[in-house]
Amino acid sequence: MRDSTVQERPCRQGDVPCGNAGAGRSGQGRFRSLAERSRSSVDSDSNWLITLSDMFSLLLVVFVMFFVMARNTGRPAAPKAGAVPPVPLTAVAAPLSLPVTDLRNEVAAELRRLDMGDGVEVSETGKEIVVSLKEKVTFNPGDAAILKGTEPVLDNIAGVIQRHPELMVDIEGYTDNIPINTAHYPSNWELSVARATSVLKYFISRHQVDSSRLSVRGNADHAPRASNDTPEERAMNRRVEIRLRDRAA
Repeated sequence: MRDSTVQERPCRQGDVPCGNAGAGRSGQGRFRSLAERSRSSVDSDSNWLITLSDMFSLLLVVFVMFFVMARNTGRPAAPKAGAVPPVPLTAVAAPLSLPVTDLRNEVAAELRRLDMGDGVEVSETGKEIVVSLKEKVTFNPGDAAILKGTEPVLDNIAGVIQRHPELMVDIEGYTDNIPINTAHYPSNWELSVARATSVLKYFISRHQVDSSRLSVRGNADHAPRASNDTPEERAMNRRVEIRLRDRAA
């Protein structure tokens, strides 16, 4: 009697036996899961590249802004259309209120009333008025202290200076050519400067003349008015000159 039992022939689906079909499907599922996780991991790892590119873009924008600002720093702004450019201001000194000759006459009239004789002279030199005070009415020989008898002369000159604020005052001291060597004045240079400075201090302390209008200079025996051959000529050279000039000159 023939055995009716039918032996099943193993069948294959691809390389996987049919009896292991469940295991094959399970392996394929795990493969897909690994592939998806791998793809997700790659996508996640590439996110830092996007962040880095954004940061570089922002840095580039910042550097461009700094470059533009640096080029414009210190550059004068362009004038607006129709704007009037500023005009630099120039200080203009007040003109002399009197002609030089009239000013000389004013000073001479003030001093004439004091009857100082030839000890005081007033002259006009170019655009200057020169008041020459000889030593005999101003100082003792070899000294720079102002004599009391000279104070009215200086008071009148100070009055003229105050009435004419446009005037500048140069005070110059002169000596003869006889050398001097004392504890206070080692040479005629020191003596001539000290005498001019005494007059300057008198104008400031007694009459509050603005010191910015005053200057002093010592010339020793240079620029004499006469030769130094005789006592009379040397006396002419020992003097203080007060020069009044226009501020604008």
